[in-house]
Amino acid sequence: MTSRVARRRDGADRPLAATFRRNAAGFYEAAEAALPQHPEATRYFLAIAIELALKAHLLHRGISDDWNRVYLRHDLSKALRFARRAGFNGAPAALPELAALLGPYYQVHAISRMPPKAVASVCWSQACMTVRDLIDAVVEAAAREASDHEGVA
Repeated sequence: MTSRVARRRDGADRPLAATFRRNAAGFYEAAEAALPQHPEATRYFLAIAIELALKAHLLHRGISDDWNRVYLRHDLSKALRFARRAGFNGAPAALPELAALLGPYYQVHAISRMPPKAVASVCWSQACMTVRDLIDAVVEAAAREASDHEGVA
């Protein structure tokens, strides 16, 4: 059994979280651009964008980059689970399934070895929209928390 992730606002690395959000958006844009001619690259870029977006939320909530690197590594489903425990409730409905599909291959750097049946099971343009919605939700959560924080101060 895992424990809840502590909400240590005082230890939040907001500049690094913002960098992770920007990088997630960049990988999402690369995924969309690659989709017509390089679908394997699209899958890889989407996995990176998911990881960065979820870790951005954790960083914003006070979970260190070192902790993320050691305990989450490249596990997309685990990152989603811990982001939810840290208060993220804006994940698109299709995200858990997408993370579960990409995660096992992404974790071992084997996106190129995804079976054709698994690849064909997803509408990749819809997957791009799911990741865009994830990034938007992470950005919104950070902005909402920042405005809530200003109201308290």
